[in-house]
Amino acid sequence: MKSTAPIGLLCVLALSMGAPTEALSQWFVSLGVESDRFWGGSLENAPEERSFRPYRPTLFALGVGHRFGSIGMGLHVTYTEAALGLEGKEAVVAVNDAFTMVGLAPEVSYQIAALGPNRLLLHAGPLIEFWHPVDSESRTRAGARGAASLLVPLGGRFGLSLAGSLAVIGSPFNTDELLEQYERQALWRRGFAGSLQYQF
Repeated sequence: MKSTAPIGLLCVLALSMGAPTEALSQWFVSLGVESDRFWGGSLENAPEERSFRPYRPTLFALGVGHRFGSIGMGLHVTYTEAALGLEGKEAVVAVNDAFTMVGLAPEVSYQIAALGPNRLLLHAGPLIEFWHPVDSESRTRAGARGAASLLVPLGGRFGLSLAGSLAVIGSPFNTDELLEQYERQALWRRGFAGSLQYQF
């Protein structure tokens, strides 16, 4: 009587190699919005320490990426029209539609935990942004971005991603654009984003 062990072993290997591939290796696209708050950008050399900086823009983001099990790689493209704010300790004066900005954020992500069907991920990568003030030339600024996100399945191929982020780039101002008593500083931001993902 011939042994069936080799056939059974081949079946187990085939299932173990083939079945997880679809679940662990996935492409996805996303569409979302992000609300940002800034600090830095410039600082007044005076007791009031007022700052010129972009003021509370809403960003629109389009992303694409690929996951390999717990590891992922992606690229997010963002666009916003931001106001210019002069912020002090007690008041803010803002001029609407002072900037347009396009950003590119390549990233690597890592899944650190699974909460039932939900996934908790960390993200990190460089950040390149093209700032265009009204009636002035465009300028490119580079920096870095980190984030934590919770991915919640919605059924089928759709998922909802909720994320908090922290980023820093060079000041969006050129030296000759600020008043004499102001000096440029790195522009920091924190943001909260929500996006709809489609996996395929």
